[in-house]
Amino acid sequence: MTRLSSRIIVTVVFAVFYLAFLVETGALLIEFGPERLGIRMATLFAHNFLFFPIVGFLALVAFWRPTVLIVDALLWGKVKLGQATLAAVVLVVTCLSVFLSSAFGSSNARSLFEVSPAALTADRGVMSENDALRRASVQEILVKMKINALSEGGLSEFQSNCDAEWLQFAVAADEQKLCFPTGTIISVKECCAARTRFREFINASHAAAPSDLAGIHRLIIPFKMTFLLTLLAVGILLVRLRKRLTHLYGAAVQNVSFPIAVGGALMLLWPLMNASYLDTFSLLTSDGSSNVYRVTAPLYALGFGIWSLLLIFFHLRTYPSQMEIALKGAGALAAVLGVLQYEQIIAYLSRTLGIGGGIVAVVVFIVGIAALVASVMLGHRPEFLDPPAPEEETGRSEEAKETTS
Repeated sequence: MTRLSSRIIVTVVFAVFYLAFLVETGALLIEFGPERLGIRMATLFAHNFLFFPIVGFLALVAFWRPTVLIVDALLWGKVKLGQATLAAVVLVVTCLSVFLSSAFGSSNARSLFEVSPAALTADRGVMSENDALRRASVQEILVKMKINALSEGGLSEFQSNCDAEWLQFAVAADEQKLCFPTGTIISVKECCAARTRFREFINASHAAAPSDLAGIHRLIIPFKMTFLLTLLAVGILLVRLRKRLTHLYGAAVQNVSFPIAVGGALMLLWPLMNASYLDTFSLLTSDGSSNVYRVTAPLYALGFGIWSLLLIFFHLRTYPSQMEIALKGAGALAAVLGVLQYEQIIAYLSRTLGIGGGIVAVVVFIVGIAALVASVMLGHRPEFLDPPAPEEETGRSEEAKETTS
């Protein structure tokens, strides 16, 4: 039985996380909604404004009980060196959160939502007789990106390499493509230069007319980083301390295996939605330069992928050995297919919850996650996934012995 104080601590921390998510998304809708940019910004930056208040809620519900078990075991000395371990985890999570938040905040490219909605709607672009020097208005760019994201090939066909050496020696650098910053069909080399100018335009617009959301976003980033790192730490500790926790809390550990498997699997959406955003925004600002956020993005996908597999295998330990082997094999196959179909997955997210999405897709997403939240809270799971009860296994083994004799 866990202590009331442990449950209160975890509840307060999780409530603070979710309040931070709601504050940022609410600020987006309040500031950009009147200009009819709320949903468009929410989908363009879905990894920020849709994932955390929607999937984040499911993750908090799914990880509440296992976090209580871990905090209770470590904080009250039920595990050797528990308090020192808990203090070390809190220190590492805090330091990493501060470091990552600072690194992301110093990016060389500001986001569109950091510019005031009035400035975005008032923008008329820059007209020029030279297609390569034209700059399309922000509204025109967003509409064209949404339309093309819904096409069969999606936005992937407009991607291009802007590395300096590639532009100098590659024949494809002279290939003609639609360039979203200009809204015209120009060479890849010219489009890379246009992306540089568009990034400078966004940075200058942010400096001249920052949105209120920009300041709120900087305050919320540390909470989001702490949330992600906390879930990673809880998942690792849960796997590491499984035997000790089972000895202390018995069936309670088995009861949390299904919720964390669901929560862990759904958390994979964050690196995928993040990759979808990076691919989309690279069409506007990627000119060969890099920043911490873009460079470290693949590491998030790798880290969360390994972490999710750990949690799923933790859940599978409750299955009979034959089913466990089969499901592990299916999980490995699904992982391989996921890698092979990575671009298709990103394109699908861009069409539905990314720049190509709309209010209908968002509502469907919310309803789907709400159903999973209800399932986790009510403790329902598919019956065929339940391991046989101990008494059933005992009865079967006795019958087998009698038959053999």
